[in-house]
Amino acid sequence: MAGANSGGRVADGTSYIKQFVYGVPNTLWKATPYFSGGGTSSINVITPALEDYPNVLIPGDLYVNGIIIPSDKYLKENIEEINNTTTNKIMNLKASQFTLKKDETSRLHYGFIAQEMEKNYPELISVKPDTDVANLRSINYLEIIPLLVSKVQMMQKEIDELKEHLRHHK
Repeated sequence: MAGANSGGRVADGTSYIKQFVYGVPNTLWKATPYFSGGGTSSINVITPALEDYPNVLIPGDLYVNGIIIPSDKYLKENIEEINNTTTNKIMNLKASQFTLKKDETSRLHYGFIAQEMEKNYPELISVKPDTDVANLRSINYLEIIPLLVSKVQMMQKEIDELKEHLRHHK
């Protein structure tokens, strides 16, 4: 099967998600020099060889020494501080515990249900076709962090203001 990438998903346009499996044809993956911030020095990164397939699915746990996400101001536009309305929706989220249907160990996980997250933060949801589920929803958990930090900062400001108010009214 030319271009096969295991798990029933192939690099022929049948799916947006590709699985990385050791030993697959090296035409699916390439080392690419990555230039940070328009500079002249680069590091090699492994990327999908075909630009049509930018996503990677790893069906098990992923162990890494660090996750580096490009976040330079050079890469961004329309930069605005997160507002109260956006941050306050954090309080609508329902944290859940669950097991995954295909996990034979029934390991307990913590997180959110994508359909519920989508009601408050649709921009954090990706919808991709899957071999088992049509329109499978995924959550961008990393982008929840700035929302949480913003909410904590707002709450701390309120606490500080209340402390100051109490100090003056004793």
